[in-house]
Amino acid sequence: MKHLNISSLEPGQAVESVYLVRDVFKKTRKSGEPFASLSLQDATGTVNAVMWDEAEKFLATGIRSGDFILVRGEVNQYNKQLQLTIREAKKVDPSLIQVEKFLPASPRPILEMKKELFQWIEQVKTPHLRALLDLYFGNDAFLAAFLRAPSARTMHQAYIGGLVEHTIGVVKNAVTIADNYKDVDRELLITGALLHDGSKVYEYSFQTSINYTDKGRLLGHLSMMAMDIENRARDIPGFPEETIMLLEHMILAHHGRREFGSPKVPMTAEAMILFYADYIDAYLSMYFEQKKKALEKGEPWTDWVDMFGSFLYAGSAQNDPEDNRTKEMPEQ
Repeated sequence: MKHLNISSLEPGQAVESVYLVRDVFKKTRKSGEPFASLSLQDATGTVNAVMWDEAEKFLATGIRSGDFILVRGEVNQYNKQLQLTIREAKKVDPSLIQVEKFLPASPRPILEMKKELFQWIEQVKTPHLRALLDLYFGNDAFLAAFLRAPSARTMHQAYIGGLVEHTIGVVKNAVTIADNYKDVDRELLITGALLHDGSKVYEYSFQTSINYTDKGRLLGHLSMMAMDIENRARDIPGFPEETIMLLEHMILAHHGRREFGSPKVPMTAEAMILFYADYIDAYLSMYFEQKKKALEKGEPWTDWVDMFGSFLYAGSAQNDPEDNRTKEMPEQ
Protein backbone atom coordinates (compact mmCIF):
# COMPACT_ATOMS: atom_id res chain seq x y z
CA MET A 1 0.00 0.00 0.00
CA LYS A 2 1.20 3.54 -0.74
CA HIS A 3 2.63 5.39 2.23
CA LEU A 4 4.23 8.80 2.82
CA ASN A 5 5.79 9.39 6.23
CA ILE A 6 3.97 12.10 8.14
CA SER A 7 7.31 13.57 9.19
CA SER A 8 8.09 14.26 5.52
CA LEU A 9 4.87 16.15 4.72
CA GLU A 10 5.22 19.76 3.55
CA PRO A 11 2.74 22.56 2.74
CA GLY A 12 1.43 22.36 -0.82
CA GLN A 13 2.29 18.67 -1.17
CA ALA A 14 -0.19 16.31 -2.86
CA VAL A 15 -0.79 13.18 -0.82
CA GLU A 16 -1.98 9.69 -1.65
CA SER A 17 -1.18 7.49 1.31
CA VAL A 18 -2.44 5.08 3.94
CA TYR A 19 -2.60 6.31 7.55
CA LEU A 20 -3.88 5.05 10.87
CA VAL A 21 -6.90 6.89 12.28
CA ARG A 22 -6.06 8.05 15.78
CA ASP A 23 -9.25 10.07 16.34
CA VAL A 24 -12.25 10.99 14.20
CA PHE A 25 -15.03 13.45 14.97
CA LYS A 26 -18.10 14.78 13.21
CA LYS A 27 -18.16 18.58 13.44
CA THR A 28 -20.31 21.36 12.04
CA ARG A 29 -19.34 24.43 10.05
CA LYS A 30 -20.88 27.83 10.77
CA SER A 31 -23.15 27.22 7.79
CA GLY A 32 -24.49 24.12 9.56
CA GLU A 33 -22.89 21.69 7.14
CA PRO A 34 -21.05 18.73 8.68
CA PHE A 35 -17.38 17.97 8.20
CA ALA A 36 -15.00 15.29 9.45
CA SER A 37 -12.07 16.17 11.70
CA LEU A 38 -9.39 13.51 12.06
CA SER A 39 -6.03 12.91 13.65
CA LEU A 40 -3.93 10.60 11.48
CA GLN A 41 -0.84 8.73 12.57
CA ASP A 42 2.13 6.69 11.45
CA ALA A 43 5.34 5.71 13.21
CA THR A 44 6.90 9.10 12.42
CA GLY A 45 4.22 11.37 13.85
CA THR A 46 0.64 12.66 13.69
CA VAL A 47 -1.16 15.18 11.50
CA ASN A 48 -4.57 16.82 11.79
CA ALA A 49 -6.86 16.33 8.82
CA VAL A 50 -10.22 17.64 7.64
CA MET A 51 -12.70 16.38 5.09
CA TRP A 52 -15.12 19.07 3.97
CA ASP A 53 -16.92 17.35 1.09
CA GLU A 54 -18.65 13.96 1.27
CA ALA A 55 -18.05 13.99 5.01
CA GLU A 56 -21.38 12.40 5.95
CA LYS A 57 -20.92 9.63 3.42
CA PHE A 58 -17.42 9.00 4.76
CA LEU A 59 -18.53 9.00 8.41
CA ALA A 60 -21.45 6.71 7.58
CA THR A 61 -18.96 3.95 6.76
CA GLY A 62 -18.39 3.63 10.51
CA ILE A 63 -14.80 4.83 10.42
CA ARG A 64 -13.28 4.92 13.91
CA SER A 65 -10.05 5.08 15.87
CA GLY A 66 -7.77 2.18 14.98
CA ASP A 67 -8.92 1.90 11.36
CA PHE A 68 -6.58 2.35 8.40
CA ILE A 69 -7.61 4.63 5.55
CA LEU A 70 -6.23 5.47 2.13
CA VAL A 71 -6.49 9.23 1.66
CA ARG A 72 -6.03 11.55 -1.29
CA GLY A 73 -5.62 15.25 -0.69
CA GLU A 74 -3.11 18.00 -0.07
CA VAL A 75 -1.15 19.48 2.81
CA ASN A 76 -1.89 23.01 4.03
CA GLN A 77 -0.99 25.13 7.04
CA TYR A 78 -3.58 26.15 9.64
CA ASN A 79 -2.64 28.10 12.78
CA LYS A 80 1.04 27.42 11.98
CA GLN A 81 0.36 23.66 11.99
CA LEU A 82 0.29 21.24 9.07
CA GLN A 83 -3.20 20.14 8.12
CA LEU A 84 -4.18 17.55 5.55
CA THR A 85 -7.26 18.39 3.50
CA ILE A 86 -8.79 15.09 2.41
CA ARG A 87 -10.55 14.93 -0.96
CA GLU A 88 -11.16 11.18 -0.98
CA ALA A 89 -10.81 8.49 1.66
CA LYS A 90 -11.65 4.83 2.02
CA LYS A 91 -11.10 2.18 4.66
CA VAL A 92 -8.30 -0.32 4.10
CA ASP A 93 -8.30 -3.98 5.14
CA PRO A 94 -5.89 -4.17 8.13
CA SER A 95 -4.67 -7.59 6.97
CA LEU A 96 -2.93 -5.74 4.12
CA ILE A 97 -1.07 -3.45 6.51
CA GLN A 98 2.29 -3.79 8.23
CA VAL A 99 1.04 -2.36 11.53
CA GLU A 100 4.46 -1.54 12.98
CA LYS A 101 4.91 1.17 10.31
CA PHE A 102 2.07 3.09 11.92
CA LEU A 103 2.87 2.78 15.62
CA PRO A 104 5.65 4.91 17.12
CA ALA A 105 8.10 2.98 19.28
CA SER A 106 10.65 3.64 22.02
CA PRO A 107 14.08 4.69 20.78
CA ARG A 108 15.53 2.00 23.05
CA PRO A 109 15.52 -1.65 21.86
CA ILE A 110 12.96 -3.76 23.72
CA LEU A 111 15.44 -6.56 24.50
CA GLU A 112 17.87 -4.04 25.99
CA MET A 113 15.15 -2.69 28.28
CA LYS A 114 13.99 -6.20 29.20
CA LYS A 115 17.52 -7.03 30.35
CA GLU A 116 17.69 -3.89 32.49
CA LEU A 117 14.24 -4.52 33.93
CA PHE A 118 15.34 -7.92 35.21
CA GLN A 119 18.54 -6.44 36.62
CA TRP A 120 16.38 -4.25 38.84
CA ILE A 121 14.17 -7.18 39.80
CA GLU A 122 17.33 -9.01 40.90
CA GLN A 123 18.00 -6.15 43.35
CA VAL A 124 14.98 -7.27 45.41
CA LYS A 125 16.04 -10.03 47.82
CA THR A 126 13.23 -9.85 50.40
CA PRO A 127 11.40 -13.17 49.81
CA HIS A 128 7.79 -11.99 49.79
CA LEU A 129 8.54 -8.93 47.66
CA ARG A 130 10.55 -10.97 45.18
CA ALA A 131 7.78 -13.59 45.06
CA LEU A 132 5.29 -10.84 44.17
CA LEU A 133 7.51 -9.50 41.38
CA ASP A 134 7.97 -13.02 40.05
CA LEU A 135 4.20 -13.51 39.90
CA TYR A 136 4.04 -10.60 37.50
CA PHE A 137 7.25 -10.64 35.49
CA GLY A 138 7.53 -14.42 35.52
CA ASN A 139 4.19 -14.61 33.70
CA ASP A 140 4.92 -14.76 29.97
CA ALA A 141 1.65 -13.12 28.91
CA PHE A 142 1.99 -10.22 31.36
CA LEU A 143 5.65 -9.69 30.50
CA ALA A 144 4.97 -9.64 26.75
CA ALA A 145 2.23 -7.06 27.24
CA PHE A 146 4.37 -5.01 29.65
CA LEU A 147 7.25 -4.83 27.17
CA ARG A 148 4.96 -3.70 24.35
CA ALA A 149 2.55 -1.38 26.21
CA PRO A 150 2.68 2.43 25.92
CA SER A 151 3.03 4.61 28.99
CA ALA A 152 0.20 6.90 27.90
CA ARG A 153 -2.21 7.50 25.04
CA THR A 154 -1.19 11.04 24.12
CA MET A 155 1.23 12.29 26.78
CA HIS A 156 4.72 11.05 27.68
CA GLN A 157 6.09 7.88 26.07
CA ALA A 158 2.87 7.27 24.14
CA TYR A 159 4.47 4.62 21.99
CA ILE A 160 5.22 0.90 21.87
CA GLY A 161 7.72 0.07 24.64
CA GLY A 162 6.88 3.28 26.48
CA LEU A 163 5.75 1.54 29.67
CA VAL A 164 8.94 -0.43 30.29
CA GLU A 165 11.03 2.61 29.32
CA HIS A 166 9.12 4.78 31.80
CA THR A 167 9.24 2.12 34.53
CA ILE A 168 13.03 1.83 34.31
CA GLY A 169 13.33 5.62 34.42
CA VAL A 170 11.14 5.78 37.53
CA VAL A 171 13.13 3.06 39.32
CA LYS A 172 16.41 4.85 38.57
CA ASN A 173 15.04 8.18 39.77
CA ALA A 174 13.60 6.61 42.91
CA VAL A 175 16.81 4.83 43.90
CA THR A 176 18.87 7.98 43.28
CA ILE A 177 16.58 10.01 45.54
CA ALA A 178 16.48 7.29 48.20
CA ASP A 179 20.28 7.15 48.37
CA ASN A 180 20.25 10.67 49.85
CA TYR A 181 18.18 9.67 52.88
CA LYS A 182 18.28 7.21 55.76
CA ASP A 183 15.43 4.93 56.76
CA VAL A 184 14.02 4.41 53.27
CA ASP A 185 12.96 0.82 52.58
CA ARG A 186 14.89 0.46 49.33
CA GLU A 187 13.46 -2.91 48.30
CA LEU A 188 9.88 -1.83 49.02
CA LEU A 189 10.57 1.29 46.95
CA ILE A 190 11.99 -0.68 43.99
CA THR A 191 9.05 -3.11 44.12
CA GLY A 192 6.51 -0.28 44.14
CA ALA A 193 8.33 1.51 41.32
CA LEU A 194 8.47 -1.64 39.17
CA LEU A 195 4.74 -2.27 39.65
CA HIS A 196 3.31 1.25 39.89
CA ASP A 197 1.98 1.39 36.32
CA GLY A 198 1.64 -2.36 35.73
CA SER A 199 -2.09 -2.21 35.10
CA LYS A 200 -1.56 0.00 32.08
CA VAL A 201 -1.37 -3.31 30.20
CA TYR A 202 -5.13 -3.51 30.95
CA GLU A 203 -5.88 0.23 30.81
CA TYR A 204 -4.87 0.54 27.14
CA SER A 205 -5.42 -1.48 24.01
CA PHE A 206 -2.43 -1.18 21.71
CA GLN A 207 -2.68 -3.67 18.89
CA THR A 208 -3.34 -1.30 15.98
CA SER A 209 -3.68 1.98 17.88
CA ILE A 210 -3.43 3.23 21.45
CA ASN A 211 -6.86 3.56 23.06
CA TYR A 212 -8.49 3.18 26.45
CA THR A 213 -10.20 -0.07 27.28
CA ASP A 214 -13.55 -0.05 29.07
CA LYS A 215 -11.75 -1.11 32.26
CA GLY A 216 -9.23 1.64 31.76
CA ARG A 217 -11.89 4.32 31.55
CA LEU A 218 -14.08 2.96 34.35
CA LEU A 219 -11.38 1.98 36.87
CA GLY A 220 -8.02 3.46 35.89
CA HIS A 221 -4.61 1.88 36.35
CA LEU A 222 -4.07 3.07 39.95
CA SER A 223 -7.20 1.37 41.23
CA MET A 224 -6.68 -1.75 39.12
CA MET A 225 -3.08 -2.18 40.25
CA ALA A 226 -3.88 -1.70 43.94
CA MET A 227 -6.66 -4.30 43.75
CA ASP A 228 -4.43 -6.71 41.84
CA ILE A 229 -1.59 -6.43 44.36
CA GLU A 230 -4.07 -7.07 47.18
CA ASN A 231 -5.25 -10.29 45.52
CA ARG A 232 -1.84 -11.61 44.46
CA ALA A 233 -0.02 -10.77 47.70
CA ARG A 234 -2.58 -12.72 49.74
CA ASP A 235 -1.75 -15.83 47.70
CA ILE A 236 1.88 -15.61 48.89
CA PRO A 237 2.32 -17.40 52.24
CA GLY A 238 3.54 -15.12 55.03
CA PHE A 239 3.21 -11.88 53.09
CA PRO A 240 3.01 -9.21 55.85
CA GLU A 241 -0.29 -7.34 56.04
CA GLU A 242 1.47 -4.04 56.65
CA THR A 243 3.61 -4.45 53.54
CA ILE A 244 0.50 -5.09 51.44
CA MET A 245 -0.98 -1.89 52.82
CA LEU A 246 2.21 0.13 52.18
CA LEU A 247 2.50 -1.15 48.60
CA GLU A 248 -1.15 -0.38 47.88
CA HIS A 249 -0.68 3.11 49.33
CA MET A 250 2.31 3.70 47.03
CA ILE A 251 0.21 2.70 44.02
CA LEU A 252 -2.83 4.78 44.99
CA ALA A 253 -0.71 7.85 45.83
CA HIS A 254 1.82 7.86 43.01
CA HIS A 255 0.10 10.65 41.06
CA GLY A 256 0.70 12.77 44.13
CA ARG A 257 -2.39 14.95 44.18
CA ARG A 258 -6.10 14.32 43.90
CA GLU A 259 -6.40 16.70 40.94
CA PHE A 260 -3.80 14.50 39.17
CA GLY A 261 -5.98 11.41 39.71
CA SER A 262 -4.54 10.09 42.98
CA PRO A 263 -7.17 8.73 45.40
CA LYS A 264 -4.65 9.42 48.21
CA VAL A 265 -1.75 11.81 48.67
CA PRO A 266 1.65 10.30 49.57
CA MET A 267 1.98 9.69 53.30
CA THR A 268 5.14 7.57 53.55
CA ALA A 269 8.72 8.20 52.48
CA GLU A 270 8.53 5.52 49.79
CA ALA A 271 5.25 6.90 48.41
CA MET A 272 6.66 10.44 48.33
CA ILE A 273 9.79 9.31 46.52
CA LEU A 274 7.76 7.28 44.02
CA PHE A 275 5.54 10.27 43.24
CA TYR A 276 8.46 12.57 42.50
CA ALA A 277 10.40 9.87 40.62
CA ASP A 278 7.34 9.26 38.43
CA TYR A 279 6.68 12.98 37.94
CA ILE A 280 10.28 13.71 36.95
CA ASP A 281 10.44 10.91 34.38
CA ALA A 282 7.06 11.77 32.86
CA TYR A 283 7.77 15.48 32.48
CA LEU A 284 11.38 15.20 31.36
CA SER A 285 10.49 12.48 28.87
CA MET A 286 7.79 14.72 27.43
CA TYR A 287 10.21 17.65 27.34
CA PHE A 288 12.85 15.71 25.41
CA GLU A 289 10.26 14.30 22.99
CA GLN A 290 8.99 17.80 22.20
CA LYS A 291 12.51 19.23 22.04
CA LYS A 292 13.51 16.59 19.46
CA LYS A 293 10.49 17.46 17.29
CA ALA A 294 11.28 21.18 17.47
CA LEU A 295 14.94 20.75 16.57
CA GLU A 296 14.06 18.46 13.68
CA LYS A 297 11.97 21.35 12.31
CA GLY A 298 14.80 23.80 12.99
CA GLU A 299 12.75 25.63 15.63
CA PRO A 300 14.16 26.89 18.97
CA TRP A 301 10.73 26.55 20.62
CA THR A 302 8.31 23.64 20.73
CA ASP A 303 4.65 23.80 19.83
CA TRP A 304 2.23 24.38 22.71
CA VAL A 305 2.43 21.39 25.08
CA ASP A 306 -0.78 20.74 27.04
CA MET A 307 1.04 18.69 29.69
CA PHE A 308 3.08 21.77 30.64
CA GLY A 309 0.54 24.43 29.74
CA SER A 310 3.22 26.32 27.82
CA PHE A 311 5.70 26.34 24.99
CA LEU A 312 9.10 24.83 25.81
CA TYR A 313 12.56 26.12 24.91
CA ALA A 314 14.41 23.64 22.71
CA GLY A 315 17.56 25.72 22.26
CA SER A 316 20.16 25.36 19.54
CA ALA A 317 20.03 22.64 16.91
CA GLN A 318 23.64 21.90 17.90
CA ASN A 319 22.28 20.05 20.94
CA ASP A 320 21.81 16.33 20.32
CA PRO A 321 18.04 15.65 20.24
CA GLU A 322 18.46 11.88 20.63
CA ASP A 323 17.43 9.91 23.72
CA ASN A 324 18.84 11.71 26.76
CA ARG A 325 18.67 8.78 29.16
CA THR A 326 21.61 7.07 30.77
CA LYS A 327 21.72 3.73 28.99
CA GLU A 328 23.53 1.63 31.55
CA MET A 329 22.24 0.52 34.90
CA PRO A 330 24.54 2.08 37.53
CA GLU A 331 26.79 -0.18 39.58
CA GLN A 332 25.22 -1.12 42.90
